[in-house]
Amino acid sequence: MTGMISILLLSTLRMGTPLALTALGGTMSERSGVTNIGLEGILTAGAFAAVVGSYFTGNPWIGVLCAIIMGIAISAIHSFIAVTAGGAQNISAMALVMLANGFSAVGLNAIFKSAGNSAQVNALPTTPVLAHIPVVGEFLAKLSPFVYIAFIMLFVVWYILKHTPLGLRITMVGAQPKAAETAGISVAKIRYFSVLASGFLGGLGGAYLSLGQMNLYQDGMVSGRGYLALGAVIMGKWNPVGAFFSAMFFGLFEAIQIYVQMIPNFPVPHEFIEMIPYVASLIVLAGFIGKAEGPAANGKPYSRFVNLR
Repeated sequence: MTGMISILLLSTLRMGTPLALTALGGTMSERSGVTNIGLEGILTAGAFAAVVGSYFTGNPWIGVLCAIIMGIAISAIHSFIAVTAGGAQNISAMALVMLANGFSAVGLNAIFKSAGNSAQVNALPTTPVLAHIPVVGEFLAKLSPFVYIAFIMLFVVWYILKHTPLGLRITMVGAQPKAAETAGISVAKIRYFSVLASGFLGGLGGAYLSLGQMNLYQDGMVSGRGYLALGAVIMGKWNPVGAFFSAMFFGLFEAIQIYVQMIPNFPVPHEFIEMIPYVASLIVLAGFIGKAEGPAANGKPYSRFVNLR
């Protein structure tokens, strides 16, 4: 029983970390008033860029840097369309998801001469130095540094939103952009910062997907995780702590799915087992979290001259 719990906990952290990082990014973006259903595209582009960077340099941390840059670049396009041009945010985000999918598919064929998988690249290291800690050291040593980075990012995002003037501005811009502009706050700058931060965190999540789990890029590997992260933002009611642990909750169901598939001769077809995380998210979002209301101006373009609400 203890062994099963240890396996499930390890798998939950492993599967939940990319969701949690991406959900933190989604929280930043949406708290400022910019809907970001394009998290799926950020994850996809980040995962691909991480593998390409690691492939050409042999250094997985350079791959992580490439993923961050790609995530920020994708988010910069979304920022321009949603903030500067005042375009429809959902349409912009979905277009970027399609762009990221197409870019990754073309890049996979151009660089690796394959339509399915990239070559294997150097993996992110684990943390063996922690093995010397009594009782829990062996468990902690199996975790990727990205798990610890995710918890650090949780603290950073929580602290920014709750205890800094910047966080107050982000919240105000997401709730009452007109009042924020009247108070001398640049709505555009705050929204740009928040959406780019979303790209930074989503890029990290994508890097962990490809370098921390599989050591390669596989076409379709993101497989809806960006939408699960968005669901975690809503389930967590746009609170970074709530979004983070909601993502880990979805990670638990992914871990259960993997564990069940390891059971010999399990009578349920694997296609149904693979549906577990998504069915769980639908049930939770539909019936168990009550009415979740996001920031008042979320998804609404704003101009300092004409309020487009």
